[in-house]
Formats: sequence, C-alpha cells, structure tokens
Amino acid sequence: MTQQVSIVFIHYIKAFDHSEHHQVTELKKIKYGENRIEIRVKEQFHLLFIELLKQNYYLIIKQETFQKLNYIQMKLSPNQRCVSIDKLMNSYTYLHRIKYYPHLCRQNKELMCFYDETYMCICDLNRFSNCFIFYHSMTYDCQGNNYCENNGKCFQDNPNRSFSQQPMIIKISIGIITFMFILGLINGIMSILTFHRKKTRDVGCGYYLFISSWISICLIIILLIKFWQLLLSQMTILTNRSFVNFNCILLDVSIKVLIAFNDWLDTCVCIERAITVSKGVKFNKNKSKQMSKWVILIILIVIILTHLHDPIHRQLIDDIDIDEKRIWCLVQYPSSSSIKTWNSFITFVHFLMPFIINLLSIIFIIISIARSRSNLQRRTPFIDHLRLQLKQHKSHLIALIRLILSFSSGCMKSPNKSWLFLIAYLISFLPSMMTFFVYILPSKVYKKEFNASVQQKIGRIRALF
Repeated sequence: MTQQVSIVFIHYIKAFDHSEHHQVTELKKIKYGENRIEIRVKEQFHLLFIELLKQNYYLIIKQETFQKLNYIQMKLSPNQRCVSIDKLMNSYTYLHRIKYYPHLCRQNKELMCFYDETYMCICDLNRFSNCFIFYHSMTYDCQGNNYCENNGKCFQDNPNRSFSQQPMIIKISIGIITFMFILGLINGIMSILTFHRKKTRDVGCGYYLFISSWISICLIIILLIKFWQLLLSQMTILTNRSFVNFNCILLDVSIKVLIAFNDWLDTCVCIERAITVSKGVKFNKNKSKQMSKWVILIILIVIILTHLHDPIHRQLIDDIDIDEKRIWCLVQYPSSSSIKTWNSFITFVHFLMPFIINLLSIIFIIISIARSRSNLQRRTPFIDHLRLQLKQHKSHLIALIRLILSFSSGCMKSPNKSWLFLIAYLISFLPSMMTFFVYILPSKVYKKEFNASVQQKIGRIRALF
C-alpha cells in the first residue's frame, strides 16, 4: 500500500480527563524506492493513526497510559485498517445508524476501528466502541499563512498549544525565570535602597555598587522579555517579524553589554578595596568618588564600542523542514573574517580579565591585612590571622564564585542537552542577582544603612495615611 503513495499523514490523539482531546497531524515523506517510514515521536499520545490516502486510516498504536517511545517501526496489516461506516451500515441514515455504533465491534470480531464523517471509533478490550470527534477535513493552511503553491498543504507544529500542554522543560523554565525575576527585582530594589544613601557612597565603591544595582534590575527585566518573546514567537502568537527581528538585534547585545558591565564594576570594587588596604589612612576618599564617576562612564563606552559588531551581524534564520519549523536569532561571521577573531578576543577579555583581577585583588587584600595584623599582634601566628581574614572577607570569595559561574557556557547540539544549555545560560545571570547577599548582608555599615533606609521609607508611607 505504501508504494502507491509518496507521503503519509500521522495523526496523534491525546486524551484528557476534563477537556477535549488534542489532535496533532504530522506529515511524513516516503523516500523514493522505499516502502517504509520511521516515526520520531515528539508528542505524548494515546492513539496513533496513519492516513495513507484520503481517509484511508490505520490504527497503529493504542495505549491507555502514555509510554515513552523514541522510534516506532511497524508493518501495516489489513486488520489495522479503520473501516468506513458506509461499508458497515450503508442502508441506514446517519441518525438511525449512529445508535448502533456501540455494538459494531462485537458484531465484527476483526474490526479495530471505524469512522464516519464526524467520528472516529475504536474497539476496546471488551469489544465496545469508543468514539470521539475526528477532524477529517482539517484545513492545513497554517492559520491563513499558507505560502504553498499549487494547492499545497501547510503544516504547523502545535502553534496554539496551551501552556498546560507545553513540554516539561518549558513549564520549568517559566517557573525558574519567574523566580529569578522576583528574586532579582527584590535584590535590585534592596540594593538601590542601600546605596542610594550618601553614607554608602563616601568612596568610589558605593558608586560602583549603586550602578550595579540598577544593572541587576535591567538585566532581569530583559531576560524576562526575551524569554516570553521567544516562547510566544515559537507558538506563533507573536507573528510580527519586524518586532522579532528588532528584539533579536537589541535584546541579546544588551544582555552581553550589561553582564560585562556588571562584571567590570565588581572588578572596580575589588581594585579600590585593594588600594584602600595598600594606602591605609592615606587613601583619598574625595578623589576616589570623583574618579569612580569617570571610570563608570569610560567602562560603559568601551564595552558598547567593543560590542558594536554583534548587532550588525545578527539576523533571523528560518529553520524549515517537514518535521520542524523554527525561527532562530543567530550571529553569523564570515569564517575567514577578522571580525570573528575580534569577537573571540573581546569575549575572552570581558570574561577572563575581570576574573583574574578579582582573584589577585582578593588574595592581596587577605594577605595584606593578615600580615599587618600579625605585625601588630606578634603572639598570634600569621596563619591564624590569615584564617581570620578569610572568614571576614568571605563575601569576596563568594563574589569570586560569581565570576566562576559566569564562565559556565554550553551549546545545545541536540534536544537531549536542552537542560544543560538552559542551566548554563541562566547561571550567567546569577552574579547580578547577588549584590545584596554578597556586599550588603556581610557588611555592618551597609546593613545598618539598609535598615535605616527601610525605616525611612516606612515612616514616609505611614505619614501618607
């Protein structure tokens, strides 16, 4: 039978307890000279039908509970064929014959399924008919966006699938990103409340951390927008290609710039603290404040300039074949172009340099303070002073872990690695969400100013009422 057709329709039926069943149709092409097809299962289903010719159905799989099947290979047999009701009860009118449907399976022992113009019925283990609405005359025009010529049929893989029917990785991603958004927003607001006070900005560190707090809020908002834009565009709810292209160019480069900016600001904090330890009482606070404003501006300009090549080479790619249709936002550099080398160099600089500078600064701070204390308190061994400083500067070590996490990356070469790719990508946002926990909570001065700021805000709210 398969030698007479070049394509087949695969109908997946998934049943629900309290809602209408879900029907998904997939198109498969039979290669020239072959009489077999291989089905790669992407859907959870309870029934699987194959349609060879127009309304020529075969029931391939029937299961009450879904079993994970990666591949299906089965030989069609005549007893799997679903018989038209016209061949079983042609002499009856539609309204008259439908009342006999429950008994047809018992009257025809070899019958597996049958159908009419509205229903598809299968025979259960007790030889009773189980009927449901089957869309025989479904219009395959991709919701009116059919670009096929010569009356060709257009297929879309689950464009309107509700969120409850999305894959588990999508549901968990929604939960994780929502949690990250709430945590990042709380972290940013509490950090801004702290570093908005003048006492926390009597040196340059306060300005660096104040800007970093605003960056953390911007980053988490952009992440949320990017995720929902990607999800809605893949579900074809968001169909404005110009808008998707604009986000492709703007959002990804904004995330790169802000993450790099945040890492360099953390580096500036460590450098200034190392200078403070080195100079001691000779440290000039006013000069530090004035210089920090220029440093922030220069760093931002340099980071933006070094990333200008990215949006220029971004574009939307249509990934279309019989089984999948996706739109990807990709950066494409010519293989022999110096821009590709420049991009690798800039990525290396913005990720590795802050890490090295932070590492050296933290080691210098801990050893210098321990040595100074050891000279003043000679009875206490140097190693004890070193342990004490490690304990007191544990927040710096946590900040170091933040930078290590920022290097985590991955490339999804197959759907099986989607979890690894997702985790590696989201890890890069964690450093910007930890400002309050790393810098404010371990510091008595910052924590005191945070409490004072909160009390001040509460007092203003009470005054309004």
